[in-house]
Amino acid sequence: MSRDNKDPGGAPPYRRALATDPADAVAWQHAAHAARATGDGLRAIGLFVRAARLHGDHEALRRQIGEPLSLAASRALRRVQEGAADDAAALLEPLARIVPPQGDLARALGIVRLVQGRDAEAERLHAAAGFEDCGLGMALRGIARHKADTDVLGTVVIPAHRMEDTIERALDSVAAAARFYRETVRDPRTQVHVCVVDDASPDETASRVLRWARDHPEQSVALIANNHNRGAGRSRNIGAAAGLGRYIWFLDADDYFFERHLVLTATALDLNLDAGFVRTGMHFDTIDHEVTPEWREASELSYPCNLCVRRVCHDMIGGFPEEAPFHPAVADDVAYGRALHSMFGGIRIAEKTVHYTMRADNALARQRLAMTGAARPAEAPDSRFVAIEILTHRRIHALNAKRFALLRDGGWNGPPFFTAQGGTEGPPPALAAAPSEKRDTPRAIDFVAVGKDAIQAGQLDRAIVALTRAAAEDPGRTEAWFELGLLAHRLKRDRLALTAFRAVVGLHPAAAAAWCNLGSMLFDADAHAQAAPRLRRALVLQPSLTNAQWLLGRANRRLGQAEQGWRDLGRALRLDPMRPDLNADCADAALSLGHGAVAAEHARRALRLSPELYSGHAALAGALESLGRLDEALVAWERAIHCNPGFGDAFTRRAVSLLTRRWGAPPVPAPAGGPGRRLAATSLGRNGRFGNQLLQYGALRLYAARHGLTLEVPPWLGRHLYDHDDPLPGPALPRVAEADGEAALTASLLGGRAPELADHDVSGYFCGDTSPLAPFKEEFRALFTPGRHLRPHADALLGRLHDAGHTVVALHLRRGDFGWGRFWIAPVSWYLRWLESVWPTLDRPLLYIATDDPAQVRAFAAYRPVTARDLAEPIAGAEFFADFHVLCHADRVAISNSSFSFVATMLNRNAAGFHRPEPTRQALVPYDPWAAPVLI
Repeated sequence: MSRDNKDPGGAPPYRRALATDPADAVAWQHAAHAARATGDGLRAIGLFVRAARLHGDHEALRRQIGEPLSLAASRALRRVQEGAADDAAALLEPLARIVPPQGDLARALGIVRLVQGRDAEAERLHAAAGFEDCGLGMALRGIARHKADTDVLGTVVIPAHRMEDTIERALDSVAAAARFYRETVRDPRTQVHVCVVDDASPDETASRVLRWARDHPEQSVALIANNHNRGAGRSRNIGAAAGLGRYIWFLDADDYFFERHLVLTATALDLNLDAGFVRTGMHFDTIDHEVTPEWREASELSYPCNLCVRRVCHDMIGGFPEEAPFHPAVADDVAYGRALHSMFGGIRIAEKTVHYTMRADNALARQRLAMTGAARPAEAPDSRFVAIEILTHRRIHALNAKRFALLRDGGWNGPPFFTAQGGTEGPPPALAAAPSEKRDTPRAIDFVAVGKDAIQAGQLDRAIVALTRAAAEDPGRTEAWFELGLLAHRLKRDRLALTAFRAVVGLHPAAAAAWCNLGSMLFDADAHAQAAPRLRRALVLQPSLTNAQWLLGRANRRLGQAEQGWRDLGRALRLDPMRPDLNADCADAALSLGHGAVAAEHARRALRLSPELYSGHAALAGALESLGRLDEALVAWERAIHCNPGFGDAFTRRAVSLLTRRWGAPPVPAPAGGPGRRLAATSLGRNGRFGNQLLQYGALRLYAARHGLTLEVPPWLGRHLYDHDDPLPGPALPRVAEADGEAALTASLLGGRAPELADHDVSGYFCGDTSPLAPFKEEFRALFTPGRHLRPHADALLGRLHDAGHTVVALHLRRGDFGWGRFWIAPVSWYLRWLESVWPTLDRPLLYIATDDPAQVRAFAAYRPVTARDLAEPIAGAEFFADFHVLCHADRVAISNSSFSFVATMLNRNAAGFHRPEPTRQALVPYDPWAAPVLI
């Protein structure tokens, strides 16, 4: 077909060919050549890419578009050298929307993004470029090194004069609080900087700081030495000016922080963007219980050591006053507090997080009698204090003028100001920031930018707050809704994500990507019938949208339309044949239609493209099983588990295979229920591992019994271990969204009105509060009595255990697939502290440790612990059972934040006490397995 020939109607032949078959790669090639001939290079590149998605010859695509991409990259870099980075971006961005940036295009766009200050994007583009030794890489490494040194949460400023006896205690308290912060937010990289300002001490204060810093290389410390005494206020200003990070704390060298101080104050400011500072309670040494409420209030609103302030707010008010009446150390902290409170709203936290030490002749000692008396705190009447009062009002007056100028000129990017009427002297007493009607709203705050920065910093709750506010203030701003939708989806806040992406579609109804995103959200929410039309709409707008075609195939399969789903996935694969996950999905679809050999071929292709792809190994294992190659299938299941040990499907299929080899087939499935009496749980065994599978099955069986339904479940471990004979899944039933199914089941067990789940397929993890199950605890427990094959092994385990000790104390220390998101890990030290308290009270105690990480056992060597290996050889396929069974029968149990050990305690009738880790208290706390959330 000649590129220039036209049909009788004057249209090029490729248009007629495409009208007949939109998947004709050759016709798209001719359209691309025609666009290039007319000088439309951008359109030509897009058409060449579309053709390549169909024909799959990426080497040909590289030849066709390589030269124009390199020319565009060169032109963009010249514009950067001319100081026009935004123009350079405008040249490259349309190309990047068509072609995934790599090579020269990625390198050039990465340089542009770095110049624009978009470092994270530059990092991703540098990786895509594949040029390790280039100027972009060197620049990024330099920035990364600088960030590692300077990118900290904030700075603790410690002025010190003659404090050789206490400075190390103060530093120890900061280090402990910083460690506690890192453990609580589960970010080991977070740094808190310390700046000690030695105010010309004649003793060993400075040398002790240096020695402490050298002994603690993990803690960022700076020492500044004044060559003559400047006073505490001036020293604090010097330290704050040299500090790092967005927050500033102050600590006097003879006082100290409690370990929760940093995490409480920083988190409060992270979550309350409108607040300029936080104040906590203080412990006033030996007189704390005697201090009058009036003095406590006045002190906690003026002393700097219980304060965390945003750096921008500290800079705005100019720090501590340094004029002569305030020096040395007379009311400078009071004046600072009044200026700060007059400008910004703050947060009060009642918890005492700072210890104020009483020393000979310090302020606490001098004011002791007044603080513990009935009189209100009063200022001295002499002329010096009159001067201080005048200068404080002068300062606040000047700050009001400065504030007005900043708001007028749009130059303020910190939290909102208080209005300047009357100059309030203290923050509001509530735990939240002051009411918004008392503030002027600055016009320079970009809450989308604040949200993006918070995401970069890993502060996702703060990001949600900022992006929600951005969308509320400007409902027509697509970027705010889009970023909010992505983040809400990432945090599993499905309703918010759907709201956000529906808003994007409303703003851009002709945007295929918006419809695709909305369809994706609905698919993830199990609303497959709603997702399908949105995905079809996306494909009408953009037929080459691979993700939409892929999701449509998956949605149709979930709706029971297996053949249609297989065809949709095939179309998606033709658009992008090099996508490993698509090949794996095609393998799964082929297997569901009985095409085992085709499934194996697709799975092997997926693994050639991505050797560590879980779904590829799982699909290959399923295909090999269908072909009768059971040994090879078992190897594939084990490889899938290695790729993702937390996924339930491979775990279950491997276990079922091994248990079938050991004990033969499980009990014959019972007959299915009739129409209107069916309840399916086809995700059982796929979602969640052993303990959570028991929880899912138990909850669903209780519901089925209450409503006269027959539960249908796929092959799972309960058939082999507990001799369950439930019917296998029959014809596909409509799926219920996970959240809706859990809510309906819970409401029903509580005796309330709930949607009927008969003839539906229900899924869920049921990890909320267990109280609704409590009335049925004996029915629940009866479901999990060891079956005929398992019972001798289970009885032998307990016999050997009780031969070794009278009171069995069992700990569960889960590590292997834990340590992220909700599945946080409690430190071993919490368990050791609990054991120290309980061990002496027990009769001939024996410690049993259930763990997937044998290295953890060493920490408990003093208790001579027993593990599963000491009791019996594991059952292949149920290697976990010994740990689970002991947890079900121990006399004292301390669990992990895991459904495995939590469900074991639900089945435990013997224990005199159950304990679990609690992150806010940093300790093990008692709980009732039948009246507590499964996961914290």
